[in-house]
Amino acid sequence: MTDAGSVLWRKATPDSLHLFDEEDWPAQPDALPIPNIVLREASSVQGVDAFMAIGEAWAQMVSAYMPPAPRVLDIGCGCGKLARFFYLNPRLSYVGVDLYLPGILWGQRAFAPAADRFKFVHFDGHSEVYNPGGRVKASEYRLPVADGSIDMTVCASLFTHLFEADARHYLSEIARVTKPGGAAIISIHVTPTQGSAFSGDEARIDIDPDYFAQMCREAGMHVEKRIGVIYGQTAFLLRKPAGLRAAAGRMLAALRGAG
Repeated sequence: MTDAGSVLWRKATPDSLHLFDEEDWPAQPDALPIPNIVLREASSVQGVDAFMAIGEAWAQMVSAYMPPAPRVLDIGCGCGKLARFFYLNPRLSYVGVDLYLPGILWGQRAFAPAADRFKFVHFDGHSEVYNPGGRVKASEYRLPVADGSIDMTVCASLFTHLFEADARHYLSEIARVTKPGGAAIISIHVTPTQGSAFSGDEARIDIDPDYFAQMCREAGMHVEKRIGVIYGQTAFLLRKPAGLRAAAGRMLAALRGAG
């Protein structure tokens, strides 16, 4: 993964990046273009091969846990690394969110032929590393989808950069937008500093898996499965309880908040 000190995307002009596709691999008839090297680096990795491999692996993994016609939320979507593979499912609808505006603008243009199914939304979130000029605190952000409207939320290398208060807020928002019985797949680093359950900075956050499961429960989700390691991060399948279990979870969270 590209570290926080990457040069290309920091020196590029944000208001023009979305206009550019990869010149060495131009778009083919009825096919999505490939984002240029700067957009790929800001989203994940520079190389086309790694960019495609990571996106395909994540999309295949997530698809194994989705219903046939899912509504998907991709938080930290970048320039559509996963979306380009989800695009192959004509029954899937998608909302991608990211704080890096050029990636969102590129996605809006590249996926325009499928704008009825694929939406890319900019979140002007503040991050000292990734978006220092952002106006909205991550801990105050409301995801741009309705309550209980999402079958699957994907957070590929998002929680690896979130401080604890922000991570807890995102988990609560994910629980809000997920349908009863719906799911989320989240990747984390799992080796916090000794004696700590949650450690690191925006470049890399590590969370103890048991503590992460506790955070999920307190937000109204539960860890159903530790899927495994995908490109250096550990992926977990979360599930929102259905029916009475969901109501009980909300009541418990409210009681804890009142205390």
